[in-house]
Amino acid sequence: MILFLTPELPDPPNKGGSIRAFHVLRRLARLAPVGVLALTERAGEPPAIWRSLAQEVFLFPWRPRSLRTRLRQLLLSSHPDLAFRYRAPALLDALKGLLSRRLICAIHIEGLEMAWAVEDLLDCPPGTRPALVLDELNAEYRLQERLFQTDRGDPRRWPGALYSGIQTRRLRNYEAWIVRRVDRVIAVSEPDARDLEALGTARPPVVAPNGVDTAFFHPEAVEPLPLGEPAFVFTGSMDYRPNVDAARWLAEVIWPAVRSALPEARLYLVGRRPSRAVRQLQVIPGVHVVGEVPDVRPYLAGATVYVAPLRAGGGTRLKILEAMAMGKAIVSTPMGCDGLPVVDGKHVWLADGEAFAAAMIALARDPSRRRALGKAARRLAVDRYDWEQTLAPLETLYRTEILERVPRRG
Repeated sequence: MILFLTPELPDPPNKGGSIRAFHVLRRLARLAPVGVLALTERAGEPPAIWRSLAQEVFLFPWRPRSLRTRLRQLLLSSHPDLAFRYRAPALLDALKGLLSRRLICAIHIEGLEMAWAVEDLLDCPPGTRPALVLDELNAEYRLQERLFQTDRGDPRRWPGALYSGIQTRRLRNYEAWIVRRVDRVIAVSEPDARDLEALGTARPPVVAPNGVDTAFFHPEAVEPLPLGEPAFVFTGSMDYRPNVDAARWLAEVIWPAVRSALPEARLYLVGRRPSRAVRQLQVIPGVHVVGEVPDVRPYLAGATVYVAPLRAGGGTRLKILEAMAMGKAIVSTPMGCDGLPVVDGKHVWLADGEAFAAAMIALARDPSRRRALGKAARRLAVDRYDWEQTLAPLETLYRTEILERVPRRG
């Protein structure tokens, strides 16, 4: 059996980490029985979509930490904030029980924030414990480093910069401690793989990029919402710091120039749990903070142009892959497409600073160029980023290095 550690089991899987977790689990379930250990804020049965894949699903109650608890941990521990985010004693007890009762060939850790659960196993010789496989959704220390660089230039964001500066150092040490001791590390992009290897991984990380369901995200799969013309759409979890920064920069710095040139333009910020800073953006003329929606595709379909104004972050952005699969013309910062083999002017329009507004305006006025970009973006998504292709290296890793070493019973 493979044990699969993941922070949550949303139903349906509709945000970055959970989307990847679902598709990774589906791939692993082809290879061996899988037992899932996950956290939940709501009591009840595991979602049917997850139970259909896993042999067993164990859910453990979890609540976000209070600010007081976070501050105490920040002051009294040298570990990063992320290392405490999802700690749950009941999950750890269940993990120990399963290891004592079952033949476990591997523990698959979905994200660095779940590595706390295997800390006691890290110094055990590999032959005395299951293989430990860490799926790194980002090179976390690099993400915080980028947030620090972004925030330190704005006095209003110095508290965030101070936090990220402290977290960068702690994450570098903690992440290095983890990746040097697990058996294998999986990265979602080549840049992330290089950043993780720089921490001293025993072997180069296996790159298994994020993907997209190109049949589900299809230009003709849904009716477009009537968003007006021109409509610009940005999607993502709106409580995630890189997305909050992107939304604020887009609305406060870039949008006035766009609105001046295109008085009827509308900007839609679509995504779960918009922070207070994001909600306040809707006072800006033409800006609509939509919040969480059951299906993001009608917004993508109705967009004149999709925008990815990211200035920090890591990994491979699922939001960009979804927009590409929907055949949308995309304006992105170079950071937004980091790790994707896009060609500027062919698959997307890459721009930064004042040029970002100019690109948005130009595409809004040029239907033929929008069609060309959207068509090329869709083709790249289909050819390179369907989940079936992107997770093939993960399957190969398990088949050749882990499952073939499992002792046979009787």
